Amino acid sequence: MRFDDVDFRAECSSVSRRGECVNINRNKWDAQTYDEVSRLVQYRWGQQVLEWRKWDGNERVMDAGCGSGLLTELLAQKVPRGRVYAVDGDSNMIKQTRRNLKDLANVELVQSDITNVKLPIDLDVIFSNAALHWVHDHAQVFQHFWNMLNCDGDMRGQLLIQCGGYGNLRRVDALIRRVMKLNEFNIYFTKMNRPWYFAKPNDTTRLLNEIGYIGTNVSLHNDCVSLANRKIYARFVKTVIMKPFLERLPDDKTRNRFLELFLHEVEKRSNNSMGPQSTWSLDYVRLNIIADKP
Repeated sequence: MRFDDVDFRAECSSVSRRGECVNINRNKWDAQTYDEVSRLVQYRWGQQVLEWRKWDGNERVMDAGCGSGLLTELLAQKVPRGRVYAVDGDSNMIKQTRRNLKDLANVELVQSDITNVKLPIDLDVIFSNAALHWVHDHAQVFQHFWNMLNCDGDMRGQLLIQCGGYGNLRRVDALIRRVMKLNEFNIYFTKMNRPWYFAKPNDTTRLLNEIGYIGTNVSLHNDCVSLANRKIYARFVKTVIMKPFLERLPDDKTRNRFLELFLHEVEKRSNNSMGPQSTWSLDYVRLNIIADKP
């Protein structure tokens, strides 16, 4: 799928020599920019996940890792007689969600890690889009979700989750790590673990079944995303993918340099490749998870 240029509104405090915005809010998400660039990719994914279920309209739902709240708004529309708990551990994301959803009466914002969030009621649905791969201990989070789901009445508690799956961003990750190994950067990454966990379907199915979920349906699908040009690609990758790498670097100049060299590697790979992907493509693999609590 290809996405064409859009009018990005966020201002940037620093610009690389070729014009890409690379302002990094160290250790916290740049929620305003995420709110804009996620409309290109993550928002579409989440819309698809919401269609996996026939909604009654009175469900109690958690949006686990709500980001800037774009999909929380759609959830709130799905459950006009229910309630949505928008949960995110990042204060900037919660502030952006509050701005986006200020007029919605059936949404409650909760700043918390999704792996140990506490809510006042049991849930009918736990929805999560493009978030769970940031959690390394999936056994722990699926058990926690189990404990939060409703087990009374006619409505089974249900997981509706999509995140990065095994093989996700393999090409992009390889190019990032090529730049990390350069002499000018390698000192900053000597003790860095992988920031993501991209699970295999069989491992996920096994975990869910061991906990007690039923009706499990776990699968992978490829979703190569092509962005329109270098500027949009740089802004998206910087905000959504490279944050844990860039925040280890000491200043904007070094971060700009790292991003610029990464973009050069992308261009070089494209020039040397005979594959069908466009230069500014992202090799996404999505892990789809549906499971019920009996």
